[in-house]
Amino acid sequence: MIRLLTRLAGIVIAAALLFAMQRTTPGYSEITGPIPVSGAMGQSIAARGFSFRADKLILADRIRWRAYGRDIERDSSGLWAVVVAEMEGRPASVTANGALWRSASGRRYTPSQRLATAPRQLGANRLEPGLPQRGLLIFEIPREEADDATLLVSLIRWPRLDSEIRMPLARDRTESTDVLDLDGLFDG
Repeated sequence: MIRLLTRLAGIVIAAALLFAMQRTTPGYSEITGPIPVSGAMGQSIAARGFSFRADKLILADRIRWRAYGRDIERDSSGLWAVVVAEMEGRPASVTANGALWRSASGRRYTPSQRLATAPRQLGANRLEPGLPQRGLLIFEIPREEADDATLLVSLIRWPRLDSEIRMPLARDRTESTDVLDLDGLFDG
């Protein structure tokens, strides 16, 4: 009888251990997910394949620029969030088009497709080593998603086993305006 109870106790303990291992083992998406690289606005952050620095964030109701000999203006029912940044490929040439705006609620927003002709957008051009590109990441977001957001930047939108820069967007580096003139951002 004691031998039977000992075996039964061993089976129960083994089952409990297997159940605990099953519940605590990370899932496939967590194991193969992005490798976070954290940093703050204003500092250059090195990830695998590129470096990135965000200087400021500008929130605007409308955006204006000049293209094809005419003025273009876009408004939004939410806000335009424009990140003024610099990127550089390292140690080789790359194209980094994996920028996402992650709100405090966890929603993610891609750069706006409504601004194809807007000047100096990052992510569309190749990044070369030793030749940093200064430009813009432009998101269209709901007003309630502007506070406590995090900028996610990687070589591709959904990185697997690769670097993803995670940068909280600082309030002290945020400006607000009614109309933002994109052509005037890089003058001087």
